[in-house]
Amino acid sequence: MDQFTFGSVLTACGSLLALGEGKQIHAYVIKIDNKDNVFVGSALVDMYSKCKSIKSGETVFKRMTQKNVVSWTAMLVGYGQNGFSEEAVKIFFEMQGNGFEPDDFTLGSVISS
Repeated sequence: MDQFTFGSVLTACGSLLALGEGKQIHAYVIKIDNKDNVFVGSALVDMYSKCKSIKSGETVFKRMTQKNVVSWTAMLVGYGQNGFSEEAVKIFFEMQGNGFEPDDFTLGSVISS
């Protein structure tokens, strides 16, 4: 399995609210030492957020060794979708403080939070 397969499977888990299956995929990601892949990490944050397990998503996000606009946005959207508006705004400013420029989707997400 590569980063694209993991991304697709984790997206499906999030859409189906299949937290148990998503956790199994996460365990497999750790087992094969693919946990430092920014695309896989972003997909994990998104899956946990959609499954209403925002603390798990936050843990994955904080442990990511590399982040990009997608990973920052996944965390921001996760906070917003789970009713944590203040955290969404905080992470938006933290994102900018770390040198990442928000794209149109990120800006729309923070405004709707």
